[in-house]
Amino acid sequence: MRDVSKALVGAILVFAAYYLGLFAVNVMALPIPGALVGLLILLGILFIFPKLETHTARFVTLPLKHMSLFFVPAVLALSIYWVDIYENFLAITIAIFVTTSLSLGFTAWFAQKLFCSKQHKEPNSSQVGRELE
Repeated sequence: MRDVSKALVGAILVFAAYYLGLFAVNVMALPIPGALVGLLILLGILFIFPKLETHTARFVTLPLKHMSLFFVPAVLALSIYWVDIYENFLAITIAIFVTTSLSLGFTAWFAQKLFCSKQHKEPNSSQVGRELE
């Protein structure tokens, strides 16, 4: 019974954040999706009230386990646009490879800079003492 009540609190929290995000986007005419604003609201609530994380995790576990089911409509809708995809296949393929290559290249460059900067920092006093021994 306690698990059900935790899941219910988590469900109320998730849906409240989602609908608050939709409401905020509609009222303020923001150019971003309401679901994204809802996620930011949920993140803020979880930072303010960290004990609610267990309730939220209890609720979202089941949908996250079966996330692949949410992609079935998108994959089936692909058949509707097959003619457009076939006509623009070269452009789509180039766009996918170029953007993937750029994002992987930037990520590798950034990671290399980040890791190199950590290696060049001065060692702390406990490491200096060990080197002298």
